[in-house]
Amino acid sequence: MTGEHFLRMLCSDPAAKMDYNASMSLLPTRTIFWFSVGITLLIGAILAGCSFAAGPAPAAVRTPAPPAATAAPSPAPAPPTSTPLPRGGNLSIRLAEDLPDLRPWQPRSRGEEQVTAMLYSGLMRLDERLRPVPDLAEYWDTTPDGRTITFTLRSGLTWHDGAPLDSGDVLFTLEQLRTLPVTSTALLADLRTIEAVTTPTSGTIVLQLNGRYAPLLSALAVPVLPRHILAGRDIGALNFWDLPVGSGPFKLEERRPGQAIILSRFDGFARGAPLLDRVAFVVAPDPGVALKALGDGELQLAELPWGLQSDAAAAPGLQLGAYPENGYYFLGFNLREGHPFADLALRQALAKAVDVPRLVEAATKGQGIPISSSALPGSWADLTPPPADSADLDGARDILDAAGWTLPPGATIRQRDGITLTASLFVRGDDERRVAAARRIADAAASVGFQIDVEPADFATVILAKYATPYSFDLLLGSWSNGMADPAFADSSYYDPDDFALFHSSQLNQGEADTRATRNVVGFADSAYDNQAQAARQLYNQDERAAAISQTQARVAEQLPYIFLWDDRLPVALSATVTTLDGPVSLSSPRYLWNIERWHLLK
Repeated sequence: MTGEHFLRMLCSDPAAKMDYNASMSLLPTRTIFWFSVGITLLIGAILAGCSFAAGPAPAAVRTPAPPAATAAPSPAPAPPTSTPLPRGGNLSIRLAEDLPDLRPWQPRSRGEEQVTAMLYSGLMRLDERLRPVPDLAEYWDTTPDGRTITFTLRSGLTWHDGAPLDSGDVLFTLEQLRTLPVTSTALLADLRTIEAVTTPTSGTIVLQLNGRYAPLLSALAVPVLPRHILAGRDIGALNFWDLPVGSGPFKLEERRPGQAIILSRFDGFARGAPLLDRVAFVVAPDPGVALKALGDGELQLAELPWGLQSDAAAAPGLQLGAYPENGYYFLGFNLREGHPFADLALRQALAKAVDVPRLVEAATKGQGIPISSSALPGSWADLTPPPADSADLDGARDILDAAGWTLPPGATIRQRDGITLTASLFVRGDDERRVAAARRIADAAASVGFQIDVEPADFATVILAKYATPYSFDLLLGSWSNGMADPAFADSSYYDPDDFALFHSSQLNQGEADTRATRNVVGFADSAYDNQAQAARQLYNQDERAAAISQTQARVAEQLPYIFLWDDRLPVALSATVTTLDGPVSLSSPRYLWNIERWHLLK
């Protein structure tokens, strides 16, 4: 079958669907033959009347029923005629590389993350701003001590194969996942905070925790797995393409390895049947070919490399956006005794001397977003004002003067008590963006009397050792990838803003006997932060938790264990023919597909 015939079959067969992998890597010399012959994917929206009108997900608390209507003195008006929704149409999405195997709880690429979200549902899910909201659950309640959480499921839940979905499936899933090794994923470690799971009824799940732990709500976005299919199997050894039954908005119709994954609408979806007929994820490794297909209307959605941003902007009929990656770059200070930046005044002075927005623009060629905290930009926890848009060199000099660091006559480097103000900054030598940023930091420091020696070095043999005892560095320009599912991929499926592991004093390495993989590499220990961070991870109410997180971010900004630098943006191009019942798609969120059941194509 030629590529042209294959895609025509997809367009004409209402049972067919394709799948998408938005990994950003470029694969060598892969040919997407159905695009190279210039085919046209005939996707049209078909208007069909329906009674379903999906709404936003309910809040994570029980909502009281509305008051009973009072009797009217005159006859009630006739019920309004329902407006048909724009049901129908096919959405084709770029998959940067094929997905040879599928592990629903552990996406290892952007494509696997998005395909999994189409096929599976969790007790919870993350919305556009990455807030945990109910999914299969209708609502949840906690006991006053926060150690018991009771979830009540929506009624009438089913799997793609028509079998009923109930609390037994949730129990099965959590029991299975809690038996897997935790070494490869932080998600599984979070699930270990659950001590016991019980199912008082087929629609109720009760979790007993070893303590209050608010980040668990995001972890419970993990896909619920079908007990009736998987019972007795080793889920850790399975390729879920062999048993692809979920409860998400779309179900698998066909998978053609190396070509496409075809998904069709699941009419029994918990939040209502999707408007689209199919979603087709097309394997298109060459981003240039994918961009041309977008312009020709053969694709409707594609994530692209940053270098194609301007080309995509010039293409007609496209909506453009970029979402932040779940990871960031930072300048870390060694706060341990004997290192110069144990002195807060020096950290404050350097922070004032560095123009972070200008540094980020120059080092990343516009791809980076300047940041002021560890929170994902645009998320519900992005609560700290952005960095100042200019350096304050006079302020930096005043701080140094007040701290006793003065410039001797004719000197360019400050001294105090006969000690010259010098430090070394280690940075990966194989990353030109990091090296450029490090040199700009050194130049800024020199302008106020610091001498910072930039030390580009090999990651494996030099830099990696700086993240462990004896922490032999003054300054370290590093990065964190914050994916929960797999250490090699910065997923946003289970995002939570908790930065306890980075800055809480309990996360300091305690010596040779301490074998933990601790992330508090800068040696930060602050009792005010400790108290605020502990409170933030114990508050289940979203507003209360946001207030506590804001306090932790403010304390980190005041004490400066890091100068936060940037978060990379990943470009997305979407056909202008695509919209949602909620308005335009927000391409600035990594969760832009969060309401895919409400997407449709304009006629």
